[in-house]
Amino acid sequence: MKEIDWIKRLEQLFFSAVHVRQYSSKPGEIQRRTWNKFALCRVIAGRGTLTINDVVHTVSQEEWFLLKPGMRVELQAYTEAPVRYQIILFSCVALTRSQHNWHTLMFDFPVTGKLHMSSNTSDIHELMDELVYGKRPTASPLNLRRKYLMHQLLIQLMNQVKQAAPPVAGMDLALEYLKNHYTKDVRIEQMAQMAGLSLNHFTRTFKRQLHMTPMEYVQKQRMAKAKQLLFSSDKIKSIAEQVGYRDEHYFSRVFKKNEGIAPTLYMKKKVDRIATTYYGLDDYVITLGLTPVSALSYDQRVIHPVAVPALQAHRHHGIMLNSFDENYDRLRTMKPDLIITSDRLEPNQALHHIAPTAMLEHTNHFDDRLLYMADIMGRTEQAERWIEEHAGLSQLLRGRLQSRWGKQRVMFLRVTSTFYRMYGRNSQTGALLYDDLGFHLPYQFPEKQWAVEMQFNAIRLYEADHIFVMVDPTAEARAQLRQLQSSAEWLALKAVQEGHVYNAEDIFFKTLGPTGRIWAMKYVAEQLGITAR
Repeated sequence: MKEIDWIKRLEQLFFSAVHVRQYSSKPGEIQRRTWNKFALCRVIAGRGTLTINDVVHTVSQEEWFLLKPGMRVELQAYTEAPVRYQIILFSCVALTRSQHNWHTLMFDFPVTGKLHMSSNTSDIHELMDELVYGKRPTASPLNLRRKYLMHQLLIQLMNQVKQAAPPVAGMDLALEYLKNHYTKDVRIEQMAQMAGLSLNHFTRTFKRQLHMTPMEYVQKQRMAKAKQLLFSSDKIKSIAEQVGYRDEHYFSRVFKKNEGIAPTLYMKKKVDRIATTYYGLDDYVITLGLTPVSALSYDQRVIHPVAVPALQAHRHHGIMLNSFDENYDRLRTMKPDLIITSDRLEPNQALHHIAPTAMLEHTNHFDDRLLYMADIMGRTEQAERWIEEHAGLSQLLRGRLQSRWGKQRVMFLRVTSTFYRMYGRNSQTGALLYDDLGFHLPYQFPEKQWAVEMQFNAIRLYEADHIFVMVDPTAEARAQLRQLQSSAEWLALKAVQEGHVYNAEDIFFKTLGPTGRIWAMKYVAEQLGITAR
């Protein structure tokens, strides 16, 4: 994020809650928890380690940590003294304004985890002291004052962090190097030198902090990365090289010793607990004959979600993730072997700490995606069966629609709280309407554009014979729909006058998966009086 961008976004923060806490960890005690709010922590005494999403940091007096919701943390104090620390728990969003409406956005700080500060931090400590101890008298209500101080503290903190350099020595530097270079030839002597310790002292300290030797840590990271790369078309030799093994046969022996199965068979024989974290990916897994342990629910994003029996039966065996909450604690309890996510989501390191995570590039070409996944997972027969069914249904419905209606232009319109969006050929609904069913784009719609956003008075530019309307489940979106439906521009449309306006239901999301795509093809055809029977 550019400096001007994140400074501006910091100034737009709105705080809904600020709570101050003080804690102490007994010598040798381990404290574990997952935060569901943002947490700013200042260490005031003691030494130990803080593990954040499996990344270990050293802890000492006057060090700062910024944790975001969903981070899994484990604090362990060294045996000689307790660790005392202060925490401010807070909830915040960024407020933005477009036209006459205010909107809230999730905020992501430019830096989280251990904050490497510059030396000039007296102003920051004074703000923290006032928040914790309330030293300065004020006539303002305490809660409002806390929110104001918290806002100022975070702005100054982020500025100091930006100016600070990373550590040049110590265990943190060695751990950071290992985390980023485990695929390289790692020399323990070099790590000890980075930490400023003797070889024996470094090895003992490392094992005390991570409960494993440095080489065991390196091997663990390599195996996790290998399991992620096995969900690809890469050859074993290439995967071995990518995780730091020059000899693919040695890599295979190490992998089998750790996992109990050869890497060539891992995806086909051992991976059966697959989690998915984006719309439609669970559908792919189900279509290939497996049952995912998680799926991302879109129920809160549509007015009336419609169940597809072929998919619904599998969802009783897993959990439904909330699309408005990125807390993956429940997913961790499912103990997946593999997580499949999409490049339409922001990368989330928390997933990698739960299970090997494969990110798939979004596509509307289901044939290629299914065959790609099927080849890796040994499910080619199931993929070919869907491809055959899809091609046959497409041919049948296109023929019947053409015979009944002739050449028809179809519009897919989404009504949101702030705009109207019409989707083109290069979208999931475009693949359904224009590729599968053979309809044509609305008049004057740009052929290569995936979508067009407009105000209601521009809808006359895009004439169509049929209109499918999706409305977001908010009061503002419903008001936008009423404004559209009462406008002269809407009432003048051919499709409106002839009664060819249909409820799109939830086909916008269903078309992201293969089985849902089959259902959506039949649904659209039925609205126009055509069945597949």
